[in-house]
Amino acid sequence: MNLFRSILKAITRYKLTSFILALFAIGSVYFVRTAMLRSRGSVSDPLKRGTVFDAIYGIGTVTAVRSYAIKPGVIATIQNLYVREGDFVHKGKLLARIDGAIYRSPFDGVVNFLPFKAGENIFTQLPVLVLTDLANRYVVVTLEQQGALRVRPGQKAKISFDSMRSRSFDGAIESVYSYNNSFLARIDVANLPKEILPDMTADIAIVIREIKDALIIPVSALEADSVWVKRGHSVPTQVKIKLGVVDGTMAEVVSGDLNPGDRLMIRNRLAP
Repeated sequence: MNLFRSILKAITRYKLTSFILALFAIGSVYFVRTAMLRSRGSVSDPLKRGTVFDAIYGIGTVTAVRSYAIKPGVIATIQNLYVREGDFVHKGKLLARIDGAIYRSPFDGVVNFLPFKAGENIFTQLPVLVLTDLANRYVVVTLEQQGALRVRPGQKAKISFDSMRSRSFDGAIESVYSYNNSFLARIDVANLPKEILPDMTADIAIVIREIKDALIIPVSALEADSVWVKRGHSVPTQVKIKLGVVDGTMAEVVSGDLNPGDRLMIRNRLAP
């Protein structure tokens, strides 16, 4: 109790000194807390210059170049079927006999539609059998209007599939056209694996232009229009930047106090 009274007397006697010490203590706590909050997270690899791509992204559908359907022009009876769904057949293979007419495969392909059985009657224009050439495929991607205005034949494209993320395939824009109020681009792709079937979907990136020797940063380090830079052992500082092209997980910096070799804080966004 006496000690407490002594402290109160000292504070009363040395008010200015006590006030300065209190401010110093508060400032120290604030500085330490700020430093901890700014440093909470992970530090990026040193920044470097590289290549980024200005690209348009979309979802594409794999499409077969050739398909063949048997569609009798009159009501008829199926007399014989010589194949089943899923069969691979060579050109010239006997497919079906319908009211005495013989149908053969016009190319190598896979039977992927066969809804009827021998002995059944079929009606006009209903497909009895569909044969698809799986060796020759391309990709059709739907574009927004602004994107379609920037896409041209000959531009490169990258194609990837959800189940094959470790691989990507190169393609080239063959044509751009419209259909039923949609804007479409046809992409020719070489060497698609045989397991990629028509109607499968793919992620498409159409490269509009390539920007070399750009200072690039991870998108995960962005906080609005700024990043937190950590140089040496100093406390991270906030730097305003202006971005150019954003290429997936990386972005081009066109202005701001950043240099190759700087490290960025990828901060915990849940921090208070």
